[in-house]
Amino acid sequence: MSTGVGTYYERLGRWNSVARTLGYGGGRATLTVHRALADPQAGGRATHTRLHDVLRAHLVVQAMPTVLDAGCGLGGTMLDLASALGATCTGLTLSPSQAATAHAAARSRGLADRVGAHVRSYDEPPPGPYDVVVAIESLAHSADPAHSVRCLASVLAPGGVLAVVDDMPLVDDADPDLAWFKRGWRCPVLMSAAAYRQVLAAAGLSLEHDVDLTPACRPRTQRRLALLTRLNRAAHAVVPGAGWRAVMDSHMGGLALERLIRRGASEYRLLVARRPAVQVS
Repeated sequence: MSTGVGTYYERLGRWNSVARTLGYGGGRATLTVHRALADPQAGGRATHTRLHDVLRAHLVVQAMPTVLDAGCGLGGTMLDLASALGATCTGLTLSPSQAATAHAAARSRGLADRVGAHVRSYDEPPPGPYDVVVAIESLAHSADPAHSVRCLASVLAPGGVLAVVDDMPLVDDADPDLAWFKRGWRCPVLMSAAAYRQVLAAAGLSLEHDVDLTPACRPRTQRRLALLTRLNRAAHAVVPGAGWRAVMDSHMGGLALERLIRRGASEYRLLVARRPAVQVS
């Protein structure tokens, strides 16, 4: 995983700290940087915590599990699993500011002894073993997702589970929206759901759940997306410095992803696979 991803998230973090005053960066309030999904408990309104409910519903694990969050972001998923499952969580991120935010949040909630974040690549995970490994919208940043899956699977405890949540395209790289999404979100390789299934099986894991979360995504209307695309291009032409232009590219990538979802050209899926338990002779 490239250290450039760390720079990418550092820039986005600075932007979102400003953009909150303009109504952007809604997930920061819940320490999440993943997709907002339609939430039945919020009357169908999209929330950034709905994915945690879905994830926990599909994790059949022992009490007080050990968890590795590969690409932990601001720590929201670790805090949720620590509170709901009594988990002890280790997070990995390439962004020092994200790690600092996660540490501060854990301290403020009295969870510092069970939740920690490290500035480290998930291709070199701590040895564990872990009962649960989660990778939420993080393997998309890997230059070799198959290798990353193997690395994460290697630190699973016997009977442990690996949960992957990510965008999985249904079109090839020639698609203009997919090209924009990959460029803007620093996604060198995006694997399809079928490719993930093959990689998980090759890593010796058995698929337990394959959940299409796309219907719960809430992309904006085509008209709104077109307006925001025009505004983004105008802003890109006048913002000072490569850093701010990279932020604009990220937002353009997000708009492209919304178009892909609206067109049925990309899926947002949860895959949960289990390592076999040790066989008793």
